[in-house]
Amino acid sequence: MKSNKKILNLEYPVMGLSPMDGVTDSAYRFITKKYGNPDINFTEFTNVIGLSMAGHHVLKDFHYDKSQKPIVAQIYGKDPEYFYHAAKIACELDFDGVDINMGCPAKNVASSGSGAALIRTPDLAREIIAATKEGVQHWVDNGELTGLPTKTKNAIKKLQLEIGVDVKERKLIPVSVKTRIGFSEPQTEFWIQNLEKENPAWISLHGRTLKQMYTGFADWNEIKKAVEITNIPILANGDIKTYDDYKKVLKVTGAFGALIGRGSYGNPWIFKGKTFEEVPLAEKIEVLLDHTKRFVKLNPDPKAFVQMRKHFGWYIKGFDGAKETREKLMKTNSILEVELILGEFLN
Repeated sequence: MKSNKKILNLEYPVMGLSPMDGVTDSAYRFITKKYGNPDINFTEFTNVIGLSMAGHHVLKDFHYDKSQKPIVAQIYGKDPEYFYHAAKIACELDFDGVDINMGCPAKNVASSGSGAALIRTPDLAREIIAATKEGVQHWVDNGELTGLPTKTKNAIKKLQLEIGVDVKERKLIPVSVKTRIGFSEPQTEFWIQNLEKENPAWISLHGRTLKQMYTGFADWNEIKKAVEITNIPILANGDIKTYDDYKKVLKVTGAFGALIGRGSYGNPWIFKGKTFEEVPLAEKIEVLLDHTKRFVKLNPDPKAFVQMRKHFGWYIKGFDGAKETREKLMKTNSILEVELILGEFLN
């Protein structure tokens, strides 16, 4: 069934950066948008209780700059009440949409009944969508941030100032879902038709079950089933490692677009249709340095620098001496050390 709807008024086909925990932070999204320009960005998934109750150290995951728009806040949990509050927070921070994670297979998430475990509680999954939409609607109606402690409200105001948010018009933003094709076995038809009852704005569908985690292969034919049984726009996800894969998944599934996750590691150029190998080494290094500077600016605590190291391994590969260079970079603790190691490649 071909959808006659759009996603955020974007033209077909939509090509987006998939949300990835521990990867797609504000610095990563900034770099990906600057050098790849995906149509849509998502935050890392953020816990609804943490957002509602814990203040600034959780809200920092919602940091973005306006170059990243359109940007959608992704949230997860299992308590409809807190999805209601989190939806209002996303509106207050001028996000372009709210996306509910019903696809994370991580043990610490799924064992709590959140993420992809919601596939096993279809009634609760619908309640969560309804509560999130209600939060958006109530924010539009009266703008009140009810049920939040003072420290959370203060943290919201602080983040508004950091990202330059000044919401002048209260408008309904879309509520979407990111999920998988099943829990232990594919159950695409039942699951998509269950979600459809709450009419999410779109569904991003990863072609693996929770049991598969990230092993085996994404089943694009299951995504095709979803496209054929619903009028809700579907974004395909899973095993889209190259721009050619992106074109193939659209052809196989008929989806409205696709989200690229791991294929973007160290490779924002994938959204421009380039292969990693086509990009000159000097350009990769310049982008790596730009990425590192952005990360340090947003995370000035020296202890946070270790989080940047994984990106070095993704950028630095495929040339003589890459292994030795990676090994050196994995021991760095500052932008200055990174610049010293990479300087010889830029001269």
